[in-house]
Amino acid sequence: MIRAPSSSFEAARHVGVIARLLPAFAWVREAAGRHRRFMLALASVVFVGGLAWALRSTGIDAATFEWSWLLGAIVLGFGGVILNGLELSACGGAVRSRVPPGEAIHLSSVGILSNLLPIPASALVRGGALVARGASIAQSGRILLYAGLLRLSIAGLFTGAALLTGPLGWPIVIASLLASVALFALIAHVGGAGHAAILLALRVGMLGIVAAQLMLCFWALGANATIVDAALHAIAPVVGSAVGIVPGGLGVSEAIGAALAIAASGSPALAFAALALTRMAGYACAFLTVMVFQLRGLMRR
Repeated sequence: MIRAPSSSFEAARHVGVIARLLPAFAWVREAAGRHRRFMLALASVVFVGGLAWALRSTGIDAATFEWSWLLGAIVLGFGGVILNGLELSACGGAVRSRVPPGEAIHLSSVGILSNLLPIPASALVRGGALVARGASIAQSGRILLYAGLLRLSIAGLFTGAALLTGPLGWPIVIASLLASVALFALIAHVGGAGHAAILLALRVGMLGIVAAQLMLCFWALGANATIVDAALHAIAPVVGSAVGIVPGGLGVSEAIGAALAIAASGSPALAFAALALTRMAGYACAFLTVMVFQLRGLMRR
């Protein structure tokens, strides 16, 4: 195993290289951070209003909605919650901060729900778990940053593959592939190629589940969507969360999906609604998972 950099200077240098990948969003993130409660309220209005507009535009109501497909998306969401927790455990292993899988799944579920708070609580939960198990703040921040950006690059591969018939497909695929290789190398430098491969596999699995959930949500809305159609929008939740303008990318992810639909000559209303339903399914899975762990804790007392 290749050891992590021994100095905080080296850690900061590596983080700085990656952080400069998104310079255009720095000022937005800073301004939004100072008004996080207001941004959360505004995002909630955009989310609820956008969902109402989407359902009205598509003529969807309770009578025509296919509830069984939404239930299927919720069931799939539990797989995403489990993989999300295993990823936190793998991040801990990469920096020699062992977080048991069960505990990691519980904490990741808490982190998902904490995105609804007007503070960056999800990052604090995940980072705090690694620090509590022996990692330094620099190690924790570095591995979580690399893993988060790996999610973005893999999501780019999914979206690029869905756009291969157009002029943007191959450039997106090539850029995302190069970014994924670079991030794999950085993670391998921190924790070894084994942990890098595990994190890569988990990220692919999680995004595959997101694409499948989106497809089922499209079906619930009565759309004849394929897994390729769903893969096109898999990047929207990732970018919405990564930009960090509002907690969890609420409303932003759905708006990005609607914009992608317009670019692909699809229905922006259906894309917004499908992404909103996928988000709600994810929150439902995280909530139920937390409740199971809480009940188990009470029964052991």
